Amino acid sequence: MHIPDFMIAENIPEPIIVLGHCDDVSVPQNEPVILWVNAAAELWLRRSCNSLSGKVLNNISPDFSAVSEKLTDALAKQSSIRGRELPIRLAQDRKFLCNYLMFPCQNSVGLLIKPQEIGLRLNTDGSREGAVTMLGKMLAHELKNPLAGIRGAAQLLEGELTTDDDLELTALITTEVDRIGRLVEQIEKFGADENAIYESFNIHTILRNAKLLFQSQNKLDDFPVIHLVENYDPSLPYVYGDKDALMQVIINLIGNAMEAIRLDESQNPRSGIIEIKTLYRAGINRHLENGVTQSLPVEIQIIDNGPGVSEKIRDKVFHPFVTGKANGHGLGLALVSTIVERHGGLVDLISKPGKTTFSLLLPIKQRSSGSTNVRSQE
Repeated sequence: MHIPDFMIAENIPEPIIVLGHCDDVSVPQNEPVILWVNAAAELWLRRSCNSLSGKVLNNISPDFSAVSEKLTDALAKQSSIRGRELPIRLAQDRKFLCNYLMFPCQNSVGLLIKPQEIGLRLNTDGSREGAVTMLGKMLAHELKNPLAGIRGAAQLLEGELTTDDDLELTALITTEVDRIGRLVEQIEKFGADENAIYESFNIHTILRNAKLLFQSQNKLDDFPVIHLVENYDPSLPYVYGDKDALMQVIINLIGNAMEAIRLDESQNPRSGIIEIKTLYRAGINRHLENGVTQSLPVEIQIIDNGPGVSEKIRDKVFHPFVTGKANGHGLGLALVSTIVERHGGLVDLISKPGKTTFSLLLPIKQRSSGSTNVRSQE
């Protein structure tokens, strides 16, 4: 087998495996074999390049079968294929969740892998949800009475207003109080999902409501106004999920972005901009625990021009009680991650000074949900 020059890839810190087909009759037809691996892959697999060369990928771990099935497509179409959270079990019972990129490489295919050891993931043992559950039970009772008072005040105010703009705001208050009330009822048993209502809906509906909510708050605050910019792809298919829960996710992310901009002492707060963006992402999949591969084509991005997330906590921001705020509790992003994970989606963060992007990748098809209530919105 001819091995191309992979000297550049040798120094990349992520594992890279080059795969292809060989003429060896002992190898089953269409089974990809390993042609070459870089130093990072040798360290991850705990085997040398020489010992791996010519070996069938699936023999290293049968969990690679999901990758092997896509090899022919990548070669035939000469296109890249991405995957997220593919579970891989290696020797000595080492378990990983791997994001990967498969890309054409001459007559072979390169496989770049970003493995994360499951034993290091806080959310695999339920401890994150346990922390949110504990806090939820303490707060739920205290929230119910104030919510009832806010709703009653909004209804009284509505009777004295005449302009459409003012009435729209009181209607928004009532809608939001009702939504939070439903969330309070669920948060008392946050570890369960049976009260959620999953349906197909236009994600832009809740994004526009969230923008209106924060615009109204902007006008009432003493802080300089932060500009909220919408950049939507109107051709997106309907998302499949729980409206109330995803609204909470968007509110948390926009609220965090606003707070980050306002606490940024390095720039004029009047230059604060938050972009709410949607786009279609083909080829992004997540491998669920039940063995189902779920497509995640709808992406929502919340982008702000604040100071960025500190490198010290960047890899842990979705863990409970991890926060960069002086008076923060570190539960908002843990809640975001929990809700998105229940949808079978993914949440990601890219941050540098002047630009922080939280990305949500969401499904469009009905997931396997057990006792979850389902309603279709056509």
